[in-house]
Amino acid sequence: MTTTKNRPEIDGLRALAVVPVVLFHAGMGFAGGYVGVDVFFVISGYLITSIILNDLKSGAFRIANFWERRVRRIMPALAVMVLATIGLGWFFLLPSDFDELGRSVVAQTLLISNVFFWQQTGYFTADAIQPLLHTWSLAVEEQFYLLFPFFLLALKRIRENWTAPAICLVGAISFGLNVYLTRTHAMAAFYLLPPRAWELLLGALLAALPVSAKPVRWFNEGLSFAGLAGIALAALFYTKETRFPGMAALPPCLGAAAIIWSNAPTRTFVGHLLSLRPVVFVGLISYSLYLWHWPVLVFANYGAEDYLPIGARVLAVLGSLLLAVISWRWVETPFRKRSIGAHRPTLFALAATASACLLVAGWLIHRQEGLEQRWPVTALRYFAARQDREARRDVDLAAAIRGNLTALGSTRVDAPLELLVWGDSHARAVLPVLDAICTDFKIRGTAATHAATVPLLGFKNTKPFSLGDDSAAYNQAIVNYVRTKRVKNILIVARWSAYLPSSQSDQSEAEFREALGRTIRELRATGARIFVMKEVPGHRFDVPRTLAIAVARSRDLNLIGMPTEDHLARTRLENAVLDELSANSVVVLDPVPLLADQNGLCRVEREGHALYADRHHLTTYGAMQLRPLFDKMFRSEVAAVP
Repeated sequence: MTTTKNRPEIDGLRALAVVPVVLFHAGMGFAGGYVGVDVFFVISGYLITSIILNDLKSGAFRIANFWERRVRRIMPALAVMVLATIGLGWFFLLPSDFDELGRSVVAQTLLISNVFFWQQTGYFTADAIQPLLHTWSLAVEEQFYLLFPFFLLALKRIRENWTAPAICLVGAISFGLNVYLTRTHAMAAFYLLPPRAWELLLGALLAALPVSAKPVRWFNEGLSFAGLAGIALAALFYTKETRFPGMAALPPCLGAAAIIWSNAPTRTFVGHLLSLRPVVFVGLISYSLYLWHWPVLVFANYGAEDYLPIGARVLAVLGSLLLAVISWRWVETPFRKRSIGAHRPTLFALAATASACLLVAGWLIHRQEGLEQRWPVTALRYFAARQDREARRDVDLAAAIRGNLTALGSTRVDAPLELLVWGDSHARAVLPVLDAICTDFKIRGTAATHAATVPLLGFKNTKPFSLGDDSAAYNQAIVNYVRTKRVKNILIVARWSAYLPSSQSDQSEAEFREALGRTIRELRATGARIFVMKEVPGHRFDVPRTLAIAVARSRDLNLIGMPTEDHLARTRLENAVLDELSANSVVVLDPVPLLADQNGLCRVEREGHALYADRHHLTTYGAMQLRPLFDKMFRSEVAAVP
């Protein structure tokens, strides 16, 4: 279906792709708006392959010409955005974040930012604040176009009519890899070219297939509507929890392909809607809008204690639109129309110079470790709290089965085990204070902690980075250890809310109650005393970063934190279940009174020290604030132990 005719509905399709992406990132609806990137991939695959196949057919294809077009299309606006981001980063970003930006600038310039972010951060994580995170998709495209023209050239020389079948074969392999990796290595499936190539190849296949000489009007109309529905439903109803890309990427990708295919012979009703001038205009500026919206949102939200209010988010989106129009009008268009860099040598010289400057800038920022001298010492001290956390490693399944747990307090191997701390990363975070207590009381303790693994028998564990299907065996091994070693006191600590769905359904509450009851029954059968700690208050912001920025901006640190009533409302379900344990001779410990002030604020700072190393894990200093809570576990019965 190679064609060079004007297709305004494809510009409209670009608008349909970019608007959900921007609104998703701004938190203004479209919970699945990230699928717009997949729509872009299909469009790109179709348009670029159409150009290549037309040039191959006429004998006019040259690699140099192809890359000149790619440089004109991609490089100017991207270079300006990256340069502006570096400038803003100098004024706003803390050293480690600026260092990270420098490294991402180098990766982006080398066309491997997708690989860089694959190794650094998840796309949907709350801490995904890198201003260039969105360039991962540009890297995927450019890596694809480094290889794809040679693939088409080879097919033309071998047998031209093999083009469509060959694209189908490679696309099928890529799609299969995508489905497999989405289940086994989700971040690799999201960021890397091999599992993403099928989306570009889907568009390429459209360009390689012949157009029907006698299109069936009603069929094309229905196909076009189905395509629109596939994109819209995915953008509206997918969420961050959707297993993506995987099979879930099919509706938006096939939807984009359906719209492109059905409008090739004659424009459908959906095609006419997408061809409306305002829609087309958004499509024309879509590349610049995609480039600018993410860094604008990142810098607008940097250091904020909560989600940006809707008014601020609207302003950020409008600011992105303004920057997109400016970029399109005075950066993109002059280069594409050859007003600037009219001759290829000049263009390539400009591109090489810009790339070299960005590489050097990024390298120097990283080399200087983010130039921490830009920030006051007090701010840097708060930010360093990110490293003030329990360093001992988690206990894995094999160690749990062997009984090789983390030692606390006394090193006398012949001493009875007075304490077992069992839980997830929140349990690991409080080990410093429990280790200190065990040492002071000269008693022997041990700990079994594993991140994102709920310490309950019979409760399905599906959190990322958890033991997954092994969690049942892991938890049973801990109970067996308690039974064998006759541990006297057991303290269970977890971020309970992380294992319950936000809907807080009756079913999930019942499952939680049943699993907790079963666990307590099996532990009590060993004769141990059981303590369960309620959840430590968590915050919506990175505490060390927010405190550092607040100090630099001379803000009152006493006003930073979560209202206690908000924390209690968020943990209402699990607290109601935990409170019922008191009737079963289980001691329920509440850390909130020790972390809240008299004004009802769950504090994040005390006496010049951060209480948290991130959003919800206590620092070593923060853990020490809970000593009065744990001291009473032992004063009456353990103080006399020799």
